[in-house]
Amino acid sequence: MLLAPFREKRRLLRGNLHGHSTHSDGALEPAAVIKHYRGLGYDFICLSDHLWPQQVEHAAQSVLDGRQFNDETFTTVPSAELHCFGKKYDNYGLWHIVANGLPLDFKAAEHSETGPQLVARAAAAGAFVSIAHPEWHCLRTDEALLLQDAHAVEIYNHSSAISTGRGSGIAVADILLQEGRRINLTATDDSHFHCNDAGGGWVMVNAEPDAAAIVAALKAGNYYSSTGVHFKSISVDGAELTVETTSPVEHICAVGSGYLCAAAHGPDLTRATLNIAAIESDWFRITAIDTTGRKAWSNPCWRD
Repeated sequence: MLLAPFREKRRLLRGNLHGHSTHSDGALEPAAVIKHYRGLGYDFICLSDHLWPQQVEHAAQSVLDGRQFNDETFTTVPSAELHCFGKKYDNYGLWHIVANGLPLDFKAAEHSETGPQLVARAAAAGAFVSIAHPEWHCLRTDEALLLQDAHAVEIYNHSSAISTGRGSGIAVADILLQEGRRINLTATDDSHFHCNDAGGGWVMVNAEPDAAAIVAALKAGNYYSSTGVHFKSISVDGAELTVETTSPVEHICAVGSGYLCAAAHGPDLTRATLNIAAIESDWFRITAIDTTGRKAWSNPCWRD
């Protein structure tokens, strides 16, 4: 049985879910950001400029409308990085929440709105909602557990990785999974173009090139995340998990709850079959790592 995102035969779309322009604190105009990503071979981007009523991080007062940049080969998904008060380890006490597929009239948070309320409101408005750069802002476990309506955790944030050395979020995602939360994973750029922070983390989505279809596929977990490694297929036959990559990798690992895992190692792996019977877990997820440290992550597969 093929697993997502390979169940439907379709060319996967490469996209960045988290990025900024001069609509908030980015260095480039929206058109220049889009031109750059088109040049990198992307199929879609999300200009997720800061949405917050106070002038922190040059926040915008509205969701950017990028529909004028759409054509048959490229899609922009209306998005924003949402903020409200209540986060402990942040200089301004703000939550950082990425919401993709927001309606253009989505309002910034009121002063009294909490992080869980903001996430719930964005999800109810139809957005795919992810917890942004949890390692950079030292997201606590109790804070992560509050965000019941979030769809995903940023497990790689490229700008955070190269600017602060705090680019991961995999521990937060795994804790939520251990607690039974059906959370997915994303890799993003969080590009601002104040340094070379574009093209470092992205998602590969099985969807038609349309904003609504892309958001629906994200919510369904019909994608994987990457910093340079690409999956060719992922399938399960009983206790055998077979993973194929498009280029050689050195490690292919499957993990579940607790510390149980199955892995294959070698200098030129493009295919590995792992026995996952020993992973006594309701879920498992896959990571492939090449010799340079680049990775690909599957979303968690739940065995029911």
